[in-house]
Amino acid sequence: MPRTVPEIAARVRAGMSSLDTAPFADLFAADAVYELPFLGHRTEGRDAIVAQLATGRERARAIGVTEAQVEVTISETGFVLELAVSGHPSSVGVVTVADGEITAYRDYPNLALASLRTREVFDRFLAASVANRWDDLADLYAEDVTVEMPFTPAGVPRETKGREELRRRFHAAAAVRRITAAGNVVVHETNDPSVLVAEFDLHQELGGETFVASYVMVMTVENGLITHTRDYADTAASAERIKRFRESSPADSPAG
Repeated sequence: MPRTVPEIAARVRAGMSSLDTAPFADLFAADAVYELPFLGHRTEGRDAIVAQLATGRERARAIGVTEAQVEVTISETGFVLELAVSGHPSSVGVVTVADGEITAYRDYPNLALASLRTREVFDRFLAASVANRWDDLADLYAEDVTVEMPFTPAGVPRETKGREELRRRFHAAAAVRRITAAGNVVVHETNDPSVLVAEFDLHQELGGETFVASYVMVMTVENGLITHTRDYADTAASAERIKRFRESSPADSPAG
């Protein structure tokens, strides 16, 4: 005898409440379809759908979300799921059931909330930078992060890969430079909630000289970590400033 809609809805609610797909993974039809209409995404097939939902669970847990509040409303074709996280509406899902299986799931996430989480990572990035907490800053990046610096002068690498290489570079720079404040911070949301564009100034000290450098950063955040950035700055001016500092420093100084 096929499962009833209330039985299926109860199992999905139990799994969604704890962000665990296991209680309802077998409820999807082999040819089920999962759609994210706001994003234009479509996934077909039980295994692919379960894998995508599991990825979403890991992304949520990476930023400290371990449970959700779930409301279920039975409809004529299945049921509707309304999810909230920490009291904030997170998503609404329209689920279609036929012959005791889930045949379609249309998921409408709260993209404003997703953008807020990306903004939180950027805010932590800026706070760690201003506090010169270089290990905390490095820990915000994914292990395989890629950082691009398109305005870097010729002869200087325009791409850095890997969290630990970034950590090494942060500590090397800290030996001669200190950040004292941030200003003129403007953050732009994009049509992709995992991506933001930030404009900001960093007030810095180098060899007794104080200066302000302006930046534009295109930041991508996945699973609560920075996976990619494109950093734009006046790198030619920075290189000249470092050159002057090295020329005025003793040979055995950190910059020598």
